[in-house]
Amino acid sequence: MSPGGPRARQHGIATVELGLVLPMLLTLTLGVIDLSRAIQFNNVLISLSREGANLAARTTESPQYILKTLMDTAAPLSMNVDGMMYITKLVGRADGTASVEAQYRPASGGKTSLSSALWACTSWGTGGVCTMPTTRPVIALAIALNDGETVYAVESFCDYTLFSRYLFSSDPRLYSITIL
Repeated sequence: MSPGGPRARQHGIATVELGLVLPMLLTLTLGVIDLSRAIQFNNVLISLSREGANLAARTTESPQYILKTLMDTAAPLSMNVDGMMYITKLVGRADGTASVEAQYRPASGGKTSLSSALWACTSWGTGGVCTMPTTRPVIALAIALNDGETVYAVESFCDYTLFSRYLFSSDPRLYSITIL
């Protein structure tokens, strides 16, 4: 058989087809891996915020202890590098809204550029405690609170780095909030 015969042409065509299809297959594979990791990381964030709200509402531990413990045990997330958590104490008012009585974030660690979506403190004191304004901020929640009712909102954030980041202009930010 001659070197330029039908088999050589078929081999060349298969190589060209592989060159055309392989980038699409790699992109699809990376997308599936990214989606799977994002779902797993989001489930971890949901668990963190639920456990944080449960602990804030039901224990006598300090908010700083709760935040540090949760952030240190958030594997596979690197919360001390790519994430942040907030505990916000809310007290119901007669009109069903809530006043922000206190807000906490970890004393050290965490990505401080991730600001609370519920209410963003503008002046952080030592130890991760918000220096509250004299007039307490008022926020509306999805559910009205009774006058004097105290609840804790725990927010968890994570800047998620995509494997396929070369396809997107920015990485997504994962977020979870639990109010208890």
